[in-house]
Amino acid sequence: VAGGIAIAVLFDANTLKAEIERTVQAKTGRTLKLEGDLKLAFWPSIGASIGRASLSDRGATGTFIGLESAHVSVAVMPLLSKQIVVNGVRLDGLKATVTRSKDGRFNFDDLLGVPVAKDDKPAAPTPRPEEGGAVRFDIGGVRIERSTISYRDAKTGKAIDVTELNLRTGRIADDVPGTFELSAQVKSTAPAVDARVALVGAYRFNLAKKAFALSGLDAKVEGAAAGITGLLLTLKGDVAADPAAQTYSVTGFALNAKGARAQEVFEATVTAPKLSISPAKAGGEAINAQFTLKGPQRTADVTLKLSGVEGSAKALKIASLAAQFKLTDPALPMKTLNLPLNGTLQANLEKETLQADLTSTFDETKLKAKLGLSKFSPPFYTFDIDADRLNLDRYLGKGGAATAQGAPAGTPAKAGGTSGGGETADPKVDLSGLKGINAKGRVHVGSLQVQNAKLSDFKAQISLANGRLEMSPHSAKLYQGTLAGALSADANGNRVALKETLSNVSVGPLLRDVAQRDALEGRGNVVLDVHSAGGTVGGMKKALAGTARVHLRDGAVKGFDLAAALRKAKAVLGTKSAQQSAEGGQKTDFSELSGSFKIASGVAHNNDLIGKAPLFRLAGAGDIDIGNSRLNYLAKPTIVATSKGQGGG
Repeated sequence: VAGGIAIAVLFDANTLKAEIERTVQAKTGRTLKLEGDLKLAFWPSIGASIGRASLSDRGATGTFIGLESAHVSVAVMPLLSKQIVVNGVRLDGLKATVTRSKDGRFNFDDLLGVPVAKDDKPAAPTPRPEEGGAVRFDIGGVRIERSTISYRDAKTGKAIDVTELNLRTGRIADDVPGTFELSAQVKSTAPAVDARVALVGAYRFNLAKKAFALSGLDAKVEGAAAGITGLLLTLKGDVAADPAAQTYSVTGFALNAKGARAQEVFEATVTAPKLSISPAKAGGEAINAQFTLKGPQRTADVTLKLSGVEGSAKALKIASLAAQFKLTDPALPMKTLNLPLNGTLQANLEKETLQADLTSTFDETKLKAKLGLSKFSPPFYTFDIDADRLNLDRYLGKGGAATAQGAPAGTPAKAGGTSGGGETADPKVDLSGLKGINAKGRVHVGSLQVQNAKLSDFKAQISLANGRLEMSPHSAKLYQGTLAGALSADANGNRVALKETLSNVSVGPLLRDVAQRDALEGRGNVVLDVHSAGGTVGGMKKALAGTARVHLRDGAVKGFDLAAALRKAKAVLGTKSAQQSAEGGQKTDFSELSGSFKIASGVAHNNDLIGKAPLFRLAGAGDIDIGNSRLNYLAKPTIVATSKGQGGG
């Protein structure tokens, strides 16, 4: 006892600072600076207090952790029974910088025993606990004040700063209730966040069972996030989870969110009065959600109601799901879109699967859909959608029929539409929304109309992964022929590709419906294999590349009559019957018309045009500049030297 008292009174811990700094450097390759006083206590608690201190990154001068002051104390007597009872932990002015390099390594990996790079010195081996009973931890409380934590990720470019961090907790120990208060300012990039966070509540946990409970939870977030300004989010309720026992419960859960994005204001509410799940039974009251979005032009309202939960922890079922989606927008052809959804929902938490069977009847469409999740983290979506008929032009407008106001038919429209009546803007093409989503499924529509084109028995297999969307294969029947091909869109580089084959299609009705032009008749085949990349529609047109081929038979080019022109010339010589023949319709019949195109940098080049008709043959070559909407083409008709055609004298 006398020796202990003498050590406590006479021992000066500051004499050890230099030795501690040398030891840390030798063992970790990091520089430790103890600028403030170091004080030790031995009874009734073993404790240490330090003033200003900092620890560098491994083999570098940058600061990994710095602090103004810290104090930790451990009760002596519980150590004899392998119990660590920490009377308290206090950190003031903590500043920590966590970084992740491009190869995925964190700047603290060496402290956890993760092998370092070959050109570094090996990290000290991670010590292993001695054999024996488990060590029990008990912390009287934690207090962190005026602290900052920064995170930088060189691999993704993400940056997060948590400043003005303050945390106070009650006792932290297994199966012991405690309370906490947390507040901080959070700023980040990708997504952009600048918000104040405040959180209070009570907790209880069990580390061995990985179980936890939060009660009296009251959270508040104010600021801006992901382009949303004026964000106000509140969350209240009680949550408990015991994965080992497979029991989960939510009581009095209420989430409210408000904010604005661009010129649109939104409000969302989710309530779950009571929900409990156990291996034997699952039950609860109805879950309700409502979302409203209001803008200068459009308004969207979504309501969702889920009936009480049935089943157990392994297999959950919601027997009734009802949702209503309402969109009001003057830009819509019908001004207001109402979409009701009804169905059931089933989940298997053990296998991580979720499936919803939905039905809907709106306008002239009857829809059936099976939507699912085959994996929760990261989520993998599945779908199977079947509709008897669907007119997309009713909701998107008829793009083929619209022309610039006041412009005569046939006048080329500038890419991108008007921008205030002056020079037109080039619409952007942004495929970044495809990233981060994994999905696979099937779509079938009995009768489909899009951009005035009328298709039947449309089928498509769709997959989305790693930012790449593929609609392959897809097929349909249209205009007495068939369509088959593959479409892909890749957000990695903003690329699109299309392979399409139209077989035995009647091109006259197709052009009249889609292009609003009555210029060509005939049946035949069209083959496309094209690809492009760019950030705008105009850029994609100018980068278009690939091949195309057209082969038509038994048709006519409308707008002029080459045979009639020949007969008129003969009529000048006084042949009466020829004069009568010249009064026919303005079209030039052909028995065959074909040509192939090589496309590069938005220019389609053709040099093998072949046209065959009773009175002439047609050849041609030239360029179609798709990117600049210009045509440079020379067609050469050759007259057959007899009115009886090729078989004549």
